Amino acid sequence: MIGLELCRQLSDLNNQVHLFDLGEQIKRVSNSISDKVRTYYGSILDHSSLRSAMAECEVVIHLGAMLGVRRTEVDKLRCIEINIEGTKNVLECAVQQRVQKVVFASSSEVYGEPHENPITEEFVTQGKTVYAVTKLAGEELCKAYAQQYPLEYTILRYFNSYGPFQTAQFVITKFISNVLKGLPPVINGDGKQVRSYTYVTDTAKATILAALSDKANREILNIGHGLSPISLKDLAEMIIEIGGKKGILEPEYRRNFEDTDRNREREIFKRFCDSSKVQQLLNWRPEVSLEEGIRKIMEIGIIFERWENLYDEQN
Repeated sequence: MIGLELCRQLSDLNNQVHLFDLGEQIKRVSNSISDKVRTYYGSILDHSSLRSAMAECEVVIHLGAMLGVRRTEVDKLRCIEINIEGTKNVLECAVQQRVQKVVFASSSEVYGEPHENPITEEFVTQGKTVYAVTKLAGEELCKAYAQQYPLEYTILRYFNSYGPFQTAQFVITKFISNVLKGLPPVINGDGKQVRSYTYVTDTAKATILAALSDKANREILNIGHGLSPISLKDLAEMIIEIGGKKGILEPEYRRNFEDTDRNREREIFKRFCDSSKVQQLLNWRPEVSLEEGIRKIMEIGIIFERWENLYDEQN
């Protein structure tokens, strides 16, 4: 999802773009890819295909990862292999191809359950899930390679990016998918969990600014719409209203966390960001409100119900 929007925005800025992906998802949305983008197929676990994709590239934006709380917890070894070994491969090949800079897509998951909100980049990080641990390891790999080689990096900690072409494994697209089918959004717990959500065009714009600016070199930046945190209950009710189902549908609660993506021990109850650092450094501010973003997804109506790729859902 983020990768496709990056391709569009980078192409609009007249950059030559190499898109690296497993293939299946890109084939399904090929009409969304600019003809200025050169597509390469392969795995971040394969050095040869990575090196080919990076040829003549100055900057690499590394989004590839195994995602999803349930998927990563059920197969911890695969998550570690893809997210840590895969990131090491990306950095190794970047050095070999004389890439100047790697932008690493980290996650708000690295903060775990924060002691207070909003979260700044100076907050203590903690691995509450195996996914969070792998993202922290990826951050440290970027720093380690920059110590040893002439390679710059920027680490971006994304806060709940959403948009068209995202799979229905994530909360906003899952809620929208249900409402479009006439089903109630299903909330795990009491619905008081609080998050901040960032529309994909804003996430991509911040990523490009970080990739193209030397000011972002060796920086860690929160990327999120931190001024508009919202509870899951209010989010579900907003989607029901925008979908024209107010008075017809009500959120469904699973308070015992059974058959859900997160159990109670792994749930994060309140997390939203302070993005003032990236605002001051790169003059970035989110432009799309949550209500506007939800309407955009509903108008486009493209949500993937199946998660076929082992990694890069974000592309």
